[in-house]
Amino acid sequence: MTKIGRNDLCPCGSGKKYKKCCMGKDEQFKSIQMVQNPVNLTLTYEEVDVLSTDEIIHNLREMGIPFEQDTFLKDIDRFYSAEDLSENWFHQYNVTAKGRDEDFPWLAAWILWERLAPANKLSREQISDLLDHGFEYLAENDSISACDTWLKVWEAIKNRIDPTFQNLDYLDKHYQVNFFIRDFCQDLEAELHNAGIDAPVYFEKRISYCREFCNYFPKEDELIIHNMRRAIGESYAMLDQYGKAESEFEKLVLDFPDNPWGYIGWGDLFFYGRKKDYHKARELYEKALAIAKDEMDIDIVKERLEDLKQEF
Repeated sequence: MTKIGRNDLCPCGSGKKYKKCCMGKDEQFKSIQMVQNPVNLTLTYEEVDVLSTDEIIHNLREMGIPFEQDTFLKDIDRFYSAEDLSENWFHQYNVTAKGRDEDFPWLAAWILWERLAPANKLSREQISDLLDHGFEYLAENDSISACDTWLKVWEAIKNRIDPTFQNLDYLDKHYQVNFFIRDFCQDLEAELHNAGIDAPVYFEKRISYCREFCNYFPKEDELIIHNMRRAIGESYAMLDQYGKAESEFEKLVLDFPDNPWGYIGWGDLFFYGRKKDYHKARELYEKALAIAKDEMDIDIVKERLEDLKQEF
C-alpha cells in the first residue's frame, strides 16, 4: 500500500492537501492501532530537537533544501509560522522527504526559529506554546506568571505590526489558525488587572499595555478601544492616582458620549474604590442612566443606584 504524503492530494477527492483534509481522521485511527501494535508513526518535535543545529541544517540540505542562515533570518520576517516557511520550501525546492520525514522540514524550521531568531521574533508555533503555558498558570490561579508569559506574546505581536493597518484584521488573518488575537488582547487586559491585585506594578503594566494597544490600533472595534481606555482610568485609581484616573474618564466620556460605561466606570471609582465619594458616584451613575439604551445597562445602573441608597 502506497503511503500518502502530507502534501499530497487527499485521496477522498476533495482537492485539498491530505494534511488539510483527512489526515487528522487517519491519525486518530492510527492512534487506536498503536495501542495494539505500537509503532513510531509520526516524527516528533523531541526527536528533531535532540539534533544539533548543524545536524538539522545538514539533514535539510540532504533533503534538497539549500538552507542558508542569512536567508532563513529574512524568511522569518516574511512568514508568520514555521509551517508556512516549510510549505514554501516544498513549493520552491524539489524536497525529497517522504514518509515520516515529511514533517522534518516543518519541525526543523520551528526549532531553528527558536535557536537562531531574535528573541522578540516568535513563530506562530512558539506563540501558541506561550499561550498554552499562560492558561496553565491561570489554572493554578497564578495571574502574575500568566501575564509575564503573555506579555512576551504581546512583544512578539508588536514586532509584526504594520502601521499602515490600524485594526487587528490583518494580524487576525495570520494568527487565527492557532488563536483569535482579539480574544487574546482582551484576556491580557483582564489578567493584568487580576495580577495587579497581587502586585500593583501590574496595574502600571496594564496602563502601558492598554495605551500601546490604542496607539497601534486606533480604528479597532469601538467597544474594545473603550474597554482599554476604561482600564487605564481604573488602573490609575487602583494606584491611588485619582487625578489621573478622573482625567482619563473625562476624556473617555467626551470621546464616547453615547456609551454609559464611561460614566459607570467613573462612578465605580468612588463607590467601589478606595476613595469613597457616594454623592459623586450617584451623580455619575445618573448621567449613565440618562444615556443608557440597552436594558441590561439600564438594570446595572439602577442596581448600583439602589445599592448607593444604603450608604446614605
